[in-house]
Amino acid sequence: MGPVGHSVAALTALAGAPILAIAWLARPASRDSWSQRLGAAPETPPDAPAPLWVHGASVGEILAAGRLVDAWRARGGDVVTSTTTQTGRAVASAARPDVPAILAPLDHPWVVARALSRVRPCALVLVETELWPSWIRAARAREIPVVVVSGRISDRSFPRYQRLRRLLSGSMRRLSFVAARSAIDAERFEALGVPRDRIEVIGDLKREPVAEERPLNEGLSRLLGDCPLFVAGSVHPGEERASLEALAAAEEAGHAPALVVAPRHPQRFDECALVLRASGRRVVRRSEGAAAPLDAGDVLLLDSLGELGALWPRASVAFVGGSLVPVGGHNVLEPVQAGVAVIFGPFTENAREAAEHVLRIGRGTRVLDAPGLCTAVVRAFEAVGSDSAQAPSDSTLEDLDEGTTARTLALLDRLLAGPR
Repeated sequence: MGPVGHSVAALTALAGAPILAIAWLARPASRDSWSQRLGAAPETPPDAPAPLWVHGASVGEILAAGRLVDAWRARGGDVVTSTTTQTGRAVASAARPDVPAILAPLDHPWVVARALSRVRPCALVLVETELWPSWIRAARAREIPVVVVSGRISDRSFPRYQRLRRLLSGSMRRLSFVAARSAIDAERFEALGVPRDRIEVIGDLKREPVAEERPLNEGLSRLLGDCPLFVAGSVHPGEERASLEALAAAEEAGHAPALVVAPRHPQRFDECALVLRASGRRVVRRSEGAAAPLDAGDVLLLDSLGELGALWPRASVAFVGGSLVPVGGHNVLEPVQAGVAVIFGPFTENAREAAEHVLRIGRGTRVLDAPGLCTAVVRAFEAVGSDSAQAPSDSTLEDLDEGTTARTLALLDRLLAGPR
């Protein structure tokens, strides 16, 4: 970094110092988090092998990267993970307690330089679209390969990135490689400045078939009871109310399910509880511990982290949120891979290929609004037990991105063995 760059870095550090100081004094419990934000990453001993640094924005990305983390460690490699959100860090720590999980450093030249100097990674792996300019520049200055895996540019983001192309072009050119999830994403990365010979369509880690079912916590299993379950996962504001309406519609049609609501973001747990309790139904919070098992018409608020994936196989009917409201949708493949047909709304640009896939194989239903969700839920309960409710055969899942983890590992091997 030249004199101008150092001057800009100094000015931004000076401007941000008062804000950081206030946050440090006002919230003592968050000081560990701020230390990580300021580059206090795990230190790799000088004589230890360089770890792979895997970074994902939040829960979905770090869970998808779990396959890659496990595969790298199975070969004897060390891994450090980071997320942008505290929720993501908590989920990463719970899923793999023996893998360091930290908050990503602020994208300031001095901060990322400190973090990289401590971790000394063999490569920096960014999941999906985590394109932080200072972090990428600092890594490449140390000849650390920077690889984007499951690379995607969403329909909503692409026009914005195009407008910022001149500002982004330097970061795009510095990327060692982009393992794109689809041909469309590959074209978009190239349009934004990544050289074509550094892009390959390798697949989406989220779309890779699940090797084995995640175990369901014994306490949660007891709490679920024996009644049919309508599971509304990754919901955003407004979608919990729509789920309650769909539960009522199912009851009016003669069905007797319980409802499980899993908010996408932990900061909404209390807000969601208020909405659910306003319905007059019995509402159980997962965090409250032991309770009588759910009965028909009851609602379970899944205010815990990392349990939704293991719960999908217990669902009779599944709805994936972020899709009735203009958020862009979430992973609609998880319930399908668990053997449950999925319902989702019209907003699925963040999960476009997955949504098209489940529609194509007849394992998904797209609705336009809350009344449409009610109709779809009633029909789904009517189908339970019929041939249409059977788990998808191998042939219907054969065009999922099987082998994505293996192809990503081969790419990393190639990059680490050759010129960087």
